[in-house]
Amino acid sequence: MEVKTEEIMAKLQAEVEDQAAFLETLAHCAQQLGFRYFAYTIFSGYPLSNPKMQMETNLPDTFVNQYKQTRVYLQDPVIEQAQHSTLLFQWDADFYLQHEELWQTLVALGIAQGWTQSARDCYGRLGVLTFAGKAPAEVTSQLPVETLFLWLSQLTHKALRDTLMSEEDDAIKDVLTLREKNILRWCSEGKSSKEIAILLGISERTVNFHVSNSIKKLSVANKTAATAKAAFLEQL
Repeated sequence: MEVKTEEIMAKLQAEVEDQAAFLETLAHCAQQLGFRYFAYTIFSGYPLSNPKMQMETNLPDTFVNQYKQTRVYLQDPVIEQAQHSTLLFQWDADFYLQHEELWQTLVALGIAQGWTQSARDCYGRLGVLTFAGKAPAEVTSQLPVETLFLWLSQLTHKALRDTLMSEEDDAIKDVLTLREKNILRWCSEGKSSKEIAILLGISERTVNFHVSNSIKKLSVANKTAATAKAAFLEQL
């Protein structure tokens, strides 16, 4: 099956500012490539153990609600792989050998395999684009499939990320002052408050004041967590 990728790309590009039209065209794109479903899932990336998640998909509402409410995504091997690599990968039953119950749920939806590509931005948001169905068509296009999916994931991330997870979201926004960043940077190197005070020429009390502010702004429990989150969000 020859897929006219130039037409698909032009239409998606034209609709990037219209979310409803973009999603409709994305669903059509999945069908053109031989898939029944698409899913775009975005994660805050922090905290690592339980990231904030939002989703746009044409999967059935019953599945989506259960997937969100029971946090199935924390055990989904496809999501785990997407978090570790931004390369396109294909998956099938073998991917779910340790998650038989989830796989049987997918099978009941008519899913036997899928293709997934992720994209990450400077705010730490991870966008995961998946096309899934019984079996993809043999795709012949003007672009290599890997290039097409990379472009699709990047454009989808651009089109949907701010609506689903704003830059102002507490999980990702840049909230630290330059002084707070400098102090946490020294904390990340194992320096004590007393040592940081000497290095920066300020009082130890001032150092602790900035550390305390950083902890509150980043919504974490302690200095170690604040340092880890700031590093993850590339604030240091």
